[in-house]
Amino acid sequence: MNNLSNKEYLPVITVNFKVNTYHVDNNTRLKPNYLTAFLQEAAWEHASHLDLGYEFMHQNGLAWMLMRIYCEMEEYPVWRDEITIETWPKGTEGLFFVRDMIIYNVASKRLGAATTYWMLVDIKNKRPRAPELHTKILIKNKDKHAIQTKLNKLKLPSKTEIGRIIPGISDIDINNHVNSNRYVEWVVNQIPELIQKDKVIRTFQMNYLNEVKLDEEIVINSFVDIQTNQILFEGLKDKETKTCFQAAVKIGS
Repeated sequence: MNNLSNKEYLPVITVNFKVNTYHVDNNTRLKPNYLTAFLQEAAWEHASHLDLGYEFMHQNGLAWMLMRIYCEMEEYPVWRDEITIETWPKGTEGLFFVRDMIIYNVASKRLGAATTYWMLVDIKNKRPRAPELHTKILIKNKDKHAIQTKLNKLKLPSKTEIGRIIPGISDIDINNHVNSNRYVEWVVNQIPELIQKDKVIRTFQMNYLNEVKLDEEIVINSFVDIQTNQILFEGLKDKETKTCFQAAVKIGS
């Protein structure tokens, strides 16, 4: 797939967001599911600028799918804050296209960072495809890292069922499946400590494994890993025969 645009592409862009009332929790901090939504929106903005956005991919029978995301937050923005997300692609790992982000406040203070893995899939059969893209711009910043962490598979050594969810219409997105930020919301809802003023999510990884459709029942399991100080989660569907997501969360003050 060749891109015929002659415009000059920016290898790094910044996108601005304002934290509104519906973005924050009871402590006026930005909710993790809106943080990930902002990060994805910044990624979409840059993909569109690179002529690799939704419309271009859809015309070629492809779709970008977020497969893994990892965030580290030093400080959360709060209600009325304005933030800037700097984002850039940094090449590939296997079939994954890797993109990093840094979150800044209006004083250019770094609040946190993220790295994301994306895959191009065929719209019809949902299988990965590796088309020829204008790769020079995608690898220009291959050595520029917001986070050095590589996103590996997650595994629960043992598990306890903690909830069941049946997605409704409001959970479904433009790709006709449950929006990835809903999974983040489901996980956060299983951590009651976050209602406390001094407790926040410091690191968060979500791996997306199988899409979830309307009315599919999801069983959520968890495991507290004392050695790594993490809470691990997984979501299962099809009578617990398929894993749709896994997550690892670290809580701190």
